[in-house]
Amino acid sequence: MPSILISFVGQQDPVSDKTREEGSIATLVHHLLATATPLKRLLLLYTTGANGTEDRALLTRDWLADAPFSLDTATIDLLPVDPGLSADPVDLWLAVQAAKKGLEAAIAHRHSNDTLEFNASSGTPVMKSAWSILQAAGYAPKSRLWQVRNPKEQQPGQARVFQTNIQVLRQTFDLKIIEQQLQDYNYNGALTTLKAAGLNTPLLEALLQYGYYRLSLDFAKAWAVMVTTMGDRWHHDMVALCQNNPVMLLQEAYFNAVVELKNQQLANFIVRMAQFLEQALQFLVAQFLAERPPLPRSFEETKSFWTQLSTGHPDLWCHLQQSHFRGHPLRLEAFPSRPVLLAILEHANSPVLPALQALSRAYDQRNRYIHEFKGISELPEAQDLLNAMRTVLTALRITEFHNPFNALNQEILAAIQIRIDAPPANSSP
Repeated sequence: MPSILISFVGQQDPVSDKTREEGSIATLVHHLLATATPLKRLLLLYTTGANGTEDRALLTRDWLADAPFSLDTATIDLLPVDPGLSADPVDLWLAVQAAKKGLEAAIAHRHSNDTLEFNASSGTPVMKSAWSILQAAGYAPKSRLWQVRNPKEQQPGQARVFQTNIQVLRQTFDLKIIEQQLQDYNYNGALTTLKAAGLNTPLLEALLQYGYYRLSLDFAKAWAVMVTTMGDRWHHDMVALCQNNPVMLLQEAYFNAVVELKNQQLANFIVRMAQFLEQALQFLVAQFLAERPPLPRSFEETKSFWTQLSTGHPDLWCHLQQSHFRGHPLRLEAFPSRPVLLAILEHANSPVLPALQALSRAYDQRNRYIHEFKGISELPEAQDLLNAMRTVLTALRITEFHNPFNALNQEILAAIQIRIDAPPANSSP
């Protein structure tokens, strides 16, 4: 694949005046051409002034245009650095800024399959360090950092030109960030970090997208990602969720609530709790009525529902007529409300009624958040609400409460480690 070489120009380029040994730029170009790496462009950064390297840059360009390199001078750009760095070539901050400008110039010529080649052996020590700082900071994910040994210091068995893998350090930093993002269940953020670090693979992208879609309750998209990339790992869960299995949906609402509480997103936690309560009430009432009559799914079905309920369950109907919510009679028309569903389960002597009533008492906070734009910054009863949800699930014979998102996070981290441990696509001796 084509490469773009970027380097500061040093006093030893293109050759040393004392030893006549080629400098690091010419040596690195030799190495890249010998490994069949086509150089589409070279960007040489030089300092100006009395002690500048402008003349060395001109000599280097002419040197590379001659045999055996025979590079087209039109592909060799000579770029002056900021006057501040020319005046103080040992200032690390200025060197990094100059290197960054050179990198931006290279990116302007870069295509998606091009590799950036950094020469970390030319210029002052801070200029040499600038490339590794930029690479470790993530400015150039698809890049290679090269060192050229002084021939006088080269030991037997050592390569004159070798690659320094600063990416390992960068990936270590990125992995820490991704670990925290996964602990926060921030799958979109983790995917962005993963791509910036150059660690993304089809499997990792699928796992993170799956986590995002499932946490968003978009089971259709989560299923589509899973079946195309991830295999059977989450097949059982997704089949049940896509089929709207009521018990699985309740369990999913519980896990979503756990995630929101862990992140202290209390308003979202209350919304998840409300989803759980509404789903639980409808499921338990449907079980008690045994679909005689079924709960209405449209407004057109509501009149028939109340007629059948009053004639088919006279004792229940009498109980509902005598029941009150906050001092007011129940509204026995249209869709059955939350108080009506609770009253039906009260008549049924449901063993989970106390847990459902505890959840219902917290429902008003959800209404204030949704309808009155009132936030929730504290929720002392949050753990009690989670316990109430667990009580309902336990009554429905749910005995495992291992959060599937935690298992997913472990799978993602394991896949990232495999990606990090894999040999790099571009390697050199």
